Amino acid sequence: MDSNKRATVDRRDFLKLTGVGLGGLFLQPSGQAFASAPNEEDAAILYDVSKCTGCRVCEEACKEYNSLPIETTPPSDLSAIKWNLIKQRQGVDAADWPFFYYQCMHCTDAACVMVCPTEALHKDAEGFVAFDQKKCNGCGYCTQFCPFGVPHLGDVNLITGQAKAAKCTFCQEKVRAGTGGPSCAEACPTGALTWGRRGTLLEEAKARVADLKAEGYKEARLYGESEAGGLHRLSILLDEPRAYGLPADPQGPISFSFIWQKVIQPLGGIAVGATALGLMIDWLVARTQIKVEEA
Repeated sequence: MDSNKRATVDRRDFLKLTGVGLGGLFLQPSGQAFASAPNEEDAAILYDVSKCTGCRVCEEACKEYNSLPIETTPPSDLSAIKWNLIKQRQGVDAADWPFFYYQCMHCTDAACVMVCPTEALHKDAEGFVAFDQKKCNGCGYCTQFCPFGVPHLGDVNLITGQAKAAKCTFCQEKVRAGTGGPSCAEACPTGALTWGRRGTLLEEAKARVADLKAEGYKEARLYGESEAGGLHRLSILLDEPRAYGLPADPQGPISFSFIWQKVIQPLGGIAVGATALGLMIDWLVARTQIKVEEA
């Protein structure tokens, strides 16, 4: 301390404190540290692979409700105009339920939300990941950080090449208005897709997993209860996640996305501001020199 009893920090101590602060940020546990826990009353979807026949009615319902164009050839992956997709696992007998339904997982700790600079992607009060395409600037960060590869950029102006992101929105207009739920779940004829309150669906899923294990499906499990902070698209699987192309621990990209939003992006803004300030100072100095020379 100095003579006025004010705390002083020398350069070495400052660097130590800075290192501790940044280290704490980088070493935060992934997942739970970034967002509040999901609410039992949140809206959610439950998908049961043991009831899915691969009929693709869910795909058709999504296309119709969201006015998405029909592809000329059947797609093999999600895209800006394909927000949900049924895939059949290779080498799995038809009797062993080989289908899986891919769509946005609506994470609680959503990496796409964490890196979105315009808040086009944001958490809805109902818990799902909502999307306002009018706010999207086409940066593409969401497409790079999502651990499930869900958002995709699609052309909105073929002349300028401008693109904007697109993904499943949980049929947010209907859910917010209280007039219905996700079209895919409403249309499913086999009960493989259902929707409701997350707490209720979790109880149903756990009971279903217990039944499947009793039936001989020893690898049956629930995916989504805690992954990425808790998903709002829960899945009942008959095998380990990677057998369905799902990350066993989708937290890694979320940790870095948090750092991207809280550290890297702000530093980029500071760098731009510093550059602009430097140019302004150079301009002012140059003007002063010119006036001195003229005098």
